[in-house]
Amino acid sequence: MMTNRPLLALLLGLAACSDDPPEPPAGTELTSNGAIVAPAPVLTPKALPSASGPGTAFGLTTRQIEDAGLVDVRGTDLGDVHRVETDASGNIVDVVIEIDDTDPDRFVRLPLARLTAVADGDGWDLRAATSRDELIALPQVER
Repeated sequence: MMTNRPLLALLLGLAACSDDPPEPPAGTELTSNGAIVAPAPVLTPKALPSASGPGTAFGLTTRQIEDAGLVDVRGTDLGDVHRVETDASGNIVDVVIEIDDTDPDRFVRLPLARLTAVADGDGWDLRAATSRDELIALPQVER
């Protein structure tokens, strides 16, 4: 492979001798006290879930739902999804929740219609408009 060393040296020399300061990123400001204010990073929103068909709900797969936690409207953890329950066609209709911090462990059934999916980091949570006391008052189901 042949390189053009003199040309490379010339270009590097010209770049080093430039009197112009390097261009700051777009939106960067130099304040009167000399501080540099950079623009906030652009965050891309989490991709919307898109699973469909039997064994899915909210655009999530059964596995994603079983990996979800249950939170209240303020985002407080209430429990974890233990399993999903389906109808004869394979459509998810209920989730069985293991309520946090109960002794012995307490499992209750929540209809899917009472839940919404919300992004949580790399995963998803299910949000219920239900308090911990209301969950505990539901009939217990077998694991």
